[in-house]
Amino acid sequence: MLNNLKALFRATTQKQPEQATGRPVAAGLPMGVSQEDLEGLRLDGRVNIKLIGLRAHADALFHWDDDAYHHIAAVGHVDLGQGAHLVRFYLDNDTWLQANIENGQVLEYKLFDFYRVAHLSDAEFDNLINGEDKQPDSLGAQTVSLTSTTEEPRTCTYQRVWGDSDSLWSPPVVLEEQVMTTESVSARHVTHHAMLYERTILDTERMEYLLLSAENDGEGSFMLVQNVGVDVASIDIDAM
Repeated sequence: MLNNLKALFRATTQKQPEQATGRPVAAGLPMGVSQEDLEGLRLDGRVNIKLIGLRAHADALFHWDDDAYHHIAAVGHVDLGQGAHLVRFYLDNDTWLQANIENGQVLEYKLFDFYRVAHLSDAEFDNLINGEDKQPDSLGAQTVSLTSTTEEPRTCTYQRVWGDSDSLWSPPVVLEEQVMTTESVSARHVTHHAMLYERTILDTERMEYLLLSAENDGEGSFMLVQNVGVDVASIDIDAM
């Protein structure tokens, strides 16, 4: 869990100051953090992630059956302030590996899958963020249920991690991400209105996460992304 960030996220519900749009140091990495600090992860590099133990848990919505090395096609950086950062490595198989960094030290890794994406109109996006009629399972709700994409659909319920645990709804956290790709000469800016949820995978001590993110790419594209993820140990990461 993002235990070390809970208090920060509860307090940080306002939009962060925009970052410079020039090419970030070390192709997307925060100042003072090198690829050596991140198990060798880097833009245009390759990574193999071992999650063999996860395959035995049929209850998990997140599945990882690929032992191949994957190309890191983009790197995203979110400056949370107070020395805290998120660095996201976007892979060529529609997954992304996130490093949670505080004061130059990597605290944890999470691997997410772009589980489901819904494109929104400008009005739908605004209503999702600012609308007063909050629906069950909506962004910021106390619990959210997610139906699997398998041939035999099943529904899993996740509990909100960020915000007031007693409140039926909490405002999403605004994250400003700078994304570098292998082709870009400057960072692309994406605004996320995000909320993190979690549940325990049945018969395990492993957590499964649901990160809901209403995204605005600043170029007229709006979407709601359901990201499903799990924790990853640094020993499971083989980057080159």
